[in-house]
Amino acid sequence: MMRTMMMNPRWSTLLVICVVSLSALECTAQLLRRDSVTQQGERLSMYLGGYVGAHGNLHMAQFGALPGVPNCCTSFGSTLSLGLAGGVSLDIPLSESLEIQNRLGYAGMSATLRSSQQIGNEPVLTDGPIPVEERRAIMVDHTLDAGLAIIALEPSLAVRVGSGLLLSAGVRAGFLLQKTFDQRETLVQPEGYTFSNGSTVRNAAAGDIPDAQAIQLHGSVGVGYEFTLRSGALVRPELRAYIPALAVTSVDWRVVSVQAGVSVRFGVYTPVEAAKEYDTVFVRDTIYAEKAGLAAPRITLQNRVEDEDVQRRGDVEYHTITIKERYLRETPRSFSPGITSQLMARRDDGTMGPLEAIRVEELDVIESYPLLPQIYYPEGSGDMASTTQRRIAAPDALAFQPTKLERNQLDVYRNVLNIIGHRMSTIPDGKITVSGYCSNAGVEQGNRDISRQRAEGIKEYLVKTWGIAPDRIVTRAGLLPAEPANPTTVDGRAENQRVEIETGNPAFLEPVEFRDRDLIINPKTVVVRPTVRDEQGIDEWSLRVSQNGRQLAADDGGGSPRDVTWSVETSETKLQRDGSVIATYRVRDAAGSSVTASDTVAVDYVTLQTMKARQEEGKMVERYSLIVFDFNSARLNPSNQRIMQRVKDRIQPTSKVRIMGFADRQGNPEYNRELARKRCVEAQRALGLSDDRVVIEPVGSDRLLYDNETPEGRSYSRTVQIEVVTPVR
Repeated sequence: MMRTMMMNPRWSTLLVICVVSLSALECTAQLLRRDSVTQQGERLSMYLGGYVGAHGNLHMAQFGALPGVPNCCTSFGSTLSLGLAGGVSLDIPLSESLEIQNRLGYAGMSATLRSSQQIGNEPVLTDGPIPVEERRAIMVDHTLDAGLAIIALEPSLAVRVGSGLLLSAGVRAGFLLQKTFDQRETLVQPEGYTFSNGSTVRNAAAGDIPDAQAIQLHGSVGVGYEFTLRSGALVRPELRAYIPALAVTSVDWRVVSVQAGVSVRFGVYTPVEAAKEYDTVFVRDTIYAEKAGLAAPRITLQNRVEDEDVQRRGDVEYHTITIKERYLRETPRSFSPGITSQLMARRDDGTMGPLEAIRVEELDVIESYPLLPQIYYPEGSGDMASTTQRRIAAPDALAFQPTKLERNQLDVYRNVLNIIGHRMSTIPDGKITVSGYCSNAGVEQGNRDISRQRAEGIKEYLVKTWGIAPDRIVTRAGLLPAEPANPTTVDGRAENQRVEIETGNPAFLEPVEFRDRDLIINPKTVVVRPTVRDEQGIDEWSLRVSQNGRQLAADDGGGSPRDVTWSVETSETKLQRDGSVIATYRVRDAAGSSVTASDTVAVDYVTLQTMKARQEEGKMVERYSLIVFDFNSARLNPSNQRIMQRVKDRIQPTSKVRIMGFADRQGNPEYNRELARKRCVEAQRALGLSDDRVVIEPVGSDRLLYDNETPEGRSYSRTVQIEVVTPVR
């Protein structure tokens, strides 16, 4: 009879498909409520909750033994058990009366199956000191403790009848979490006997239920009555029945369950999408103003701000966009910036002051440049063409004059061979010795041939270009010079790749002396400063500083004019003796109207003749860049000592003497300043000047005189410069 109550597997499968299909439908018939404060509509989208209950189980066990497990039982029959059930729920309403319920939970289905059986003529043992086997009719109890529990997903379709009654039908698919058994057969009658194994228990076994179906499928029906608490929770006492579609294992063993419990759930509501209504409000403000440079009135948008206010009333959302605009209406105004121009003097200490005149004063200048009798070669080269020496053709040698060279130390050095050739051609007495050297490292390691090639190349140039008799030039070749530069550094090795020229006639290596006139300008820097009363309307500006129509400085820019600095001393266009300097600012508006403002300053140009006529005191400035020191040395060589005597003879009792010492980049700055100080002191000693008659400035390598990337630049940086300023009338 019970078999007819079981659900046919085909109908169970059909019911699962129907429930899943319904759960996938778009829930168009949602319940609606309104917020008591905002009157905003809210739709019920789902219920979330849980349930708990007692799970009664009817085990219909029409079998005597589990598969593969020995047992003498004929059949266990039906047994009742009680377990616990509980889980969570997610329910989706389809309409006011229809909803899909989904549960995920636990259900306990454990039970103890029992069966009593009388067996005749069964061999048993007497329970005495000496067991004796007898055959007798016996009574046994068969016990099977089954541990069953599932975790199940239960979708169902529920219908609301009236205000609170809910009827549901669905399917429960569960996974067996527990599927254990523990069986035994116990001898009950007669007493005082045991089985042939000497125990009253036989066929004992335990473990996992053989051939257990991991998935348990049940059809479900339920009834409940739901009411609402003041908190909003929905409470429903309920009763559910579960009819099995599958057996527990491969034998005829099915479990029918009835669950009595209570569920609690809460509605989850989502706001109803509001209908939107839009409105735009413009607020405009206009400012009136006059503007210079306008050809016609104009209106421009100065500022625009958008603000959106959103308010919801019931199921309508009102959007109000407020646009605030500020306009500027401008009308033309005459261009009158009120500009002035002023020439100002920048003093040596950086302060500014009024400029009454620009004084230009002539002075006699004597500059003496020493000859560095060393010609440097690139590594591995013995060709004179690879040096920095200027080569001229033999016909041009007749027109060469050392005093026609630029007043520039390095230009003098580039003509060292031409200067020596010129002097030897005009002074028939005397010889020179040309000694070639190498770095004695790398490709020049032990290479006397390249040293000889360098010396012979210098001799060949002097003979062919300047017509010097070959017997007046003696050549030598060696490795490192007698006083080499540091051979462990790149700079030192480059300075050792050289030719040295020595002579017994000092006239061949005398410094080249230039006599010229320089200008002393005071102030050295002039600042042209504009003052503008009204900057509005100025589109661009320009400045022109001129004298007698000649442009001395210029600048321009957009917007309001700014200060312009004019370096009078270094300006390429020099001041003339006559004529004032005029600085003119011009400002222009967008319409093309312009306004100018000028300032004028006189030029006091004082020549040497003017000084004599005025009986003013002039100056004679003599600059001697005389002393080229050897690397890391403060010692004066004999030729420089002779030159120092000449400088000493030029110093008058009224002369002011300044000695500045320099060094090349090699070494640290502190050491180089000390080396420069020693060189200054050595020069002071040679001049015989007391401390109160001389100013010493040991600059060292803090300011490099020449490009220290070249050997000659470094050599000329190892020097002392002497400036002698003598008043004259």
